Amino acid sequence: MAFETISLGSQPAGTGGDTARTAFEKVNRNFLAADVLAAAMSQAQFDANRNANKELYAASGWVNFGNHESGKQVNECKSGLYTAITTPNTLLIGKSGGVGGSKTDYASVNIDGVVFNLTNQFVLTLPSHPTSVLPERMDMYGVESEKVEISSASPNAYQGGLRGVGAAVNLFSATEQQKKDFFAQNSNTTYIGSDGKIYQWQLYRVSFAGATGGVPSPTEQGYSLNSFGDLWLKAGKNLLYFGNTLRLNDGGYHPSFNPLGAAKFVGDTFWYNTATSITSKADCFNPSKLHAGSGSIASGKSGRPEIGGRYYDAIYANGHGGICRDMRYSAYSVTTEDFFKAELAVESGEYRGFQRLVYTKVYRATITLVGQYAGGRYIRTDLGDIRGVADKRYSMFYNKTRGVLGYLAAVEEINTYLSLSKTVQKLPNPNQVGVGEDGGIDIEPYTESQVGDVIYFIGTAELPSSVGDVFLQTDIIADPEVILATPAIANGWEGRWGGLPTAGGAVKKGSRKLVNAGILTYSADSGVAWDTASTGLPNSGNIITSTYSTYEIRMCQYYARALQAENVTVPLDFLGVVSIHPTAVVSMFPSGYGVFLGESLINKVATDSPTLDRVSACTPAMLEYCTTDTGALYGGHADYSIGVNRHSVISLSASTSSAFKAIRYNVSVNQQGFIQYAYAELKYNGTNWGDAGTFDIETLAIATRTDLNGNTVLVGNAKLKEPLGWIKNTL
Repeated sequence: MAFETISLGSQPAGTGGDTARTAFEKVNRNFLAADVLAAAMSQAQFDANRNANKELYAASGWVNFGNHESGKQVNECKSGLYTAITTPNTLLIGKSGGVGGSKTDYASVNIDGVVFNLTNQFVLTLPSHPTSVLPERMDMYGVESEKVEISSASPNAYQGGLRGVGAAVNLFSATEQQKKDFFAQNSNTTYIGSDGKIYQWQLYRVSFAGATGGVPSPTEQGYSLNSFGDLWLKAGKNLLYFGNTLRLNDGGYHPSFNPLGAAKFVGDTFWYNTATSITSKADCFNPSKLHAGSGSIASGKSGRPEIGGRYYDAIYANGHGGICRDMRYSAYSVTTEDFFKAELAVESGEYRGFQRLVYTKVYRATITLVGQYAGGRYIRTDLGDIRGVADKRYSMFYNKTRGVLGYLAAVEEINTYLSLSKTVQKLPNPNQVGVGEDGGIDIEPYTESQVGDVIYFIGTAELPSSVGDVFLQTDIIADPEVILATPAIANGWEGRWGGLPTAGGAVKKGSRKLVNAGILTYSADSGVAWDTASTGLPNSGNIITSTYSTYEIRMCQYYARALQAENVTVPLDFLGVVSIHPTAVVSMFPSGYGVFLGESLINKVATDSPTLDRVSACTPAMLEYCTTDTGALYGGHADYSIGVNRHSVISLSASTSSAFKAIRYNVSVNQQGFIQYAYAELKYNGTNWGDAGTFDIETLAIATRTDLNGNTVLVGNAKLKEPLGWIKNTL
């Protein structure tokens, strides 16, 4: 790069001559020689390069992600980010000779037109682990830049502009050659201002402990988002926020009282075999009840149920104690190829989602009133309003008097509507209950309730904190009455209800799709004594219980994958249907067939053996008619209205498994590119799948339709949880 030469010229000496000197010479005379100045970047040149970068990149972000290490002592988060699980509170960026396909081994970052090249010393150190002060905590991390004046009072500049990482150079005591070399090597960050002063843009690592138990925001630290939406600003500083992690605490692990704990209990024991009394959260942080020093990397002793345990001072790639979201978006504009790559990641099961954790508690009630409506009956109980503890998306009911279990179609302040269909869980809970699509109260309503019936609400609600990618799911299989009689879980647990135990100890299915086996903790005497085994490996039936004896309580803790998509309406900036999702998934339980997408879309798990006739590969040729919201044709036909898409009728072999079909389309939301899916649930009725061969891309997020066989099925639109990146031009 050619640099502008700053000419000192020939100026008269003395007081009068000073007024004619350049601004630079006034500030820096007797400091920099002419050849040193020639190596330095002027502000005009620096600003020109910065503006060129702003034109080149779509937004502030990652120019290169760097590579990542693959090995036993690290957790790979992919795209240049990995964790050293033997080093406390540490995230690593970039690896010489690593894997990942980056153009450079180490990352480079663009922040408002200034590009910083990171080095192997640039690691992220997160705050220390939580304690009993705030045991549920999510931390955030990123990088921040600011323009700094280099002066005699503050003479240090940093190689690469990497404060705290790059070597510090005192520009007021360095040799002329050292100064010359520094300016030449740091032209991307350092320049001579028009006021004659030396400036350097410096980058440094930042991390914050969440101020609440929920997902943190830079607003908690006084930042505000800029108008474009790519940087957080505070007092001249630019924060590029790119991740958060759910932290574990140093208390003892207990599924009810401290599900984020990592330590063991006194005597080197777990929650289920300790002799000490654990009846509250405080007990989990009482030093006299804990195994001294446990829960840390150094101790090598963990009280957690994950395979191999987890430690409170380690950072993991996912799940509890791990990275929840990776918001390191590329500085370049996303391309059509990026959308296809993301679609393939979804299909293969590699796409990284995130979701809120949930907490479940059992409530015993008596029905005090039964009311009539057009489709069935609603009830009132002596519990009153249960909306705060029973989110209809996850909760269930069990009418003990009549031996019937089902779902909550709608929950009002006074009335509760019951259904026998799992479909209602995906439908919104209306403020005022209507019919049909509104709350699902007409979908298989339960009509046999009577005043005086004993009914249990298995109330599940979301927690403030989130997990990403693969995490530990907990299902408790037990009669609600037994749960309330078991002190260890009577107060609730992080996770969901797995249903009633079945006669003869028959196998049970997971509430979520199994990714890997876990631990089964079970009791035959209401929790007086517990024993352990392993849950099942991923299998066609999604079976989690591998122990076949009859037990009153089974706590199944297995690995599941966070939800990949969430229901949304179609945004105004609709980039058009560009492909058909390549699979109409019916029953292929292996992860390579889009089953995790199906779980996100229709709230059901595929459970059939992997045979080719259980999945249909869709091709663009199947799409006969397709239009965008502007009426532009995707196909060659003009005789179908906006948003109607026809394809060949789904024809697959018989299956009792859940199924769905989906097509992908691209959208731009606040200048970020997302993949969205128009989807429909499929049900087999003994003859065919009831498929009409159409997709309706409407503005709705989710609703129900009646298929050709008269079955109620879910239809809707959903977008992937994480954007692909920034969009500079319309694709």
